[in-house]
Amino acid sequence: MSCGRELGGAGVRTTGVSPVSPESPLHHTLHSSAYGLDFGSRFVKLVYPRERGGWGRRRVDSMVFYRDYLRRRAGRVVIDWDRLGLAPPAALVATGYGKDLLKTHFPVITEIRAHFLGARQQTGLAHFILLEMGGQDTKVLYIRDGRVFDFLTNDRCAAGTGRYLENMARFLKLPLAEFAGHWRDPVDISQTCAIFGETELVGHLLAGVDPARIAAGVNASVARRALAMLQRYRCATLVFVGGVAQNRAVVKLLGDWGDFEVMVPAHPQFNGALGCALEAGRSPGRGHP
Repeated sequence: MSCGRELGGAGVRTTGVSPVSPESPLHHTLHSSAYGLDFGSRFVKLVYPRERGGWGRRRVDSMVFYRDYLRRRAGRVVIDWDRLGLAPPAALVATGYGKDLLKTHFPVITEIRAHFLGARQQTGLAHFILLEMGGQDTKVLYIRDGRVFDFLTNDRCAAGTGRYLENMARFLKLPLAEFAGHWRDPVDISQTCAIFGETELVGHLLAGVDPARIAAGVNASVARRALAMLQRYRCATLVFVGGVAQNRAVVKLLGDWGDFEVMVPAHPQFNGALGCALEAGRSPGRGHP
């Protein structure tokens, strides 16, 4: 079965799909005042409608959001929309980290559904592999005939996630943007444990290895872990979303090593929140906590 669009060749292609066109379903969804929230382990992401069309995005550190933007009212947790500078939505749907704790306060959907809806909207594809790498876990979805045919998740180990990459960049004293640009001549990283990986990095530093090569090795180890999950599915198109999709090295290596074309939609970190906004637009009775 063919998968994705007709492709002109292998490699990495980054596509931008924002803003949405006036004819798109998302345009009408957002103008119905439907908001989407993705409670991530590192950031809370919000997608909301703009008065003049298209959509806006807001990202807030998760702990700051819980501390400053949530209020208790009559035994329920509600969002302080005034402090966010936004009008209360007609409908709201949430997903993300800790959703089992949130479901008594907010209408929620699974992260699988949220990312599926967001990726379908942003790409227009009906057949593709979806890779979502966030701060704490990794998900792979196989989309066929416009629906989720199968999926895998890795939520038992933090290695290969955004937080792992942040910790390794911090350990090497490299800005994350610089760290994410290293893929050439990677040193071999055999220890992929987020807890003990620093010990291996120390060994390389003591051996005089250039920190750029170590950073490249860490990025390569993350790409390899993702490829190990992706090999279950055969498809010509990989759609990469989540915070790690902003890591240029991981995107580059996936394109070089995989037998697919890599597509990174605009603002990949907001894909789950976008999916929630779409779901909220379909269910206007969901309320506005």
